[in-house]
Amino acid sequence: MQLSQMRYFIEVARTGNISAAAKNLFLSQPSLSQSIHNLETELGIPLLIRHSKSVSLTDAGEQFLIHAERIVGSTDQLSELMQKHSRILSGNLRLGIPWIAGYLGLFTLLRRYQQAMPGIRYELTIRGSDLLLKQLLSRNLHGIFMISTEAALEAQKDLYFRKINEENYVAWVPEDHPLAQKKELTISDLHQQTLVMPSPESVFSRQLSVLFHNQGVTPHILCETSLTDTIRQITEEGLAIGFASDSIARKACPKQCRILPLEEKIHRTIYYVTLKELIDYPTIESFTNYVRHYVFEPGTDNLSKEENQSKEVKP
Repeated sequence: MQLSQMRYFIEVARTGNISAAAKNLFLSQPSLSQSIHNLETELGIPLLIRHSKSVSLTDAGEQFLIHAERIVGSTDQLSELMQKHSRILSGNLRLGIPWIAGYLGLFTLLRRYQQAMPGIRYELTIRGSDLLLKQLLSRNLHGIFMISTEAALEAQKDLYFRKINEENYVAWVPEDHPLAQKKELTISDLHQQTLVMPSPESVFSRQLSVLFHNQGVTPHILCETSLTDTIRQITEEGLAIGFASDSIARKACPKQCRILPLEEKIHRTIYYVTLKELIDYPTIESFTNYVRHYVFEPGTDNLSKEENQSKEVKP
């Protein structure tokens, strides 16, 4: 049984006349009659009662018409939906963003993309970078923004990634702390100092730990967290020295703290990452191209578009 046979039968039932149906379908009458006959033969039951100048439906024909219209209707809806997807008029995007998304201007990017593509629906997952990458590799997310290194991402051969922002980490030092008078901090300055360490899963935590180990530095760890608001509150109360990227530090630094650069430069790099296998999927291709046409304005929540943003270029 072919979909075309169902369409032919529906038209015959609608017109009640094989000649009229054939004309509407741009078929010859013999061809249409043979197609309906073949359908009846395949089903093993008559669908039409043939009169001298018209046809009517048998009981089986009535039932067949109900189901045929449902199947053809669903097929047409599916075809229309796929055409919309191919034109990127609709679809779903499952995106992962880090805890600091608000400081990175990512919500601005999402709002602007949503305005450009109002038919696309979004699901956001907010996690640490390592967990976001695991979900991407498990095919639970379409794309993510994460803190990582180029070497780590290149090791994953099935990833497409693009660097979108890079900054240095700095320290938040309570203004009444002895180290607050320095112009910058060395790693050795942090020996025996009370610190808020970044979450153990973070790249920054691993980088700091390596530096501490290499220089024989043993700080006192008050707690481990990468939540900016928590770090801000702890340093504001003078309980510990905290860390943040330069732009976040300047936006959120308490009045009672000083921002000090680290002599040993530690970079925080944000990447947009998706799977190479998804690049040609219309909604993901569209979003990836949109990200590629934005650059960060350091120290602001805004993203600026290149003049040729409307030109779509495949990654």
